[in-house]
Amino acid sequence: MARTPDPSEAEFVRRVREPRAKTTEPGRHRARRSAMMLLYRADLMDGDVEEAIAGFEGEHGFPMPHYGAKVVRGVTARSAEIDAEISARLKEWAIERLGAVERAVLRIAMFELLDGSTPGPVAIDEAVELSKRYATPEAAKLVNGVLGSWLREHGSTDQGEEE
Repeated sequence: MARTPDPSEAEFVRRVREPRAKTTEPGRHRARRSAMMLLYRADLMDGDVEEAIAGFEGEHGFPMPHYGAKVVRGVTARSAEIDAEISARLKEWAIERLGAVERAVLRIAMFELLDGSTPGPVAIDEAVELSKRYATPEAAKLVNGVLGSWLREHGSTDQGEEE
């Protein structure tokens, strides 16, 4: 004789079997990582960032995080200003000689510093972590030095909200 499932058991089984929904707004760390990957690709392939943002969902199965798209658009719109700020802090080194990962990470963090939407120490820490993960420890030191130099000159941007 078949056992009739208890309604509470059926609910538990249903909850366990349902796959977790991918969030459309994963925290800012994942948004920065997504932005870095799009900027990296656009840098190497001279691609259109709007097409890359639109194609993100097709590649990853979920929409580009809102904050990541904001950063990519902001970096693109302010690229001359951002690159000038970075270049001013590269001692005897041209921005074109940096690796594409380092350029993307520095551009994201510099955008956040200039925009004031993220506290300076948070923007720098996130950039250093991305550099360590996707580049090298030496790249992380370079990123820290460039961004730290900017922060010492301009003061902390601690009015931003970090998720």
